[in-house]
Amino acid sequence: MKQAKGLTLSDQNFINSTCRSIFKFEKHGVNDSELRQQIYMLGLYNYRQFHKVGIPKDIRNPRILEETLV
Repeated sequence: MKQAKGLTLSDQNFINSTCRSIFKFEKHGVNDSELRQQIYMLGLYNYRQFHKVGIPKDIRNPRILEETLV
């Protein structure tokens, strides 16, 4: 049965691989802003994959619902 929400094994493998890569960047002296960007993108991927909605067109707007909350 296909899940409506949740992370697949492939998603989990991608997340684990990216976490290892980010740590390697940190060990090699990547600046803090680049490190934050990599971690943000990983979190954004994780959040949106969990809800099965894919990557947003504008990475600065991570909303799943298009309505803006006032």
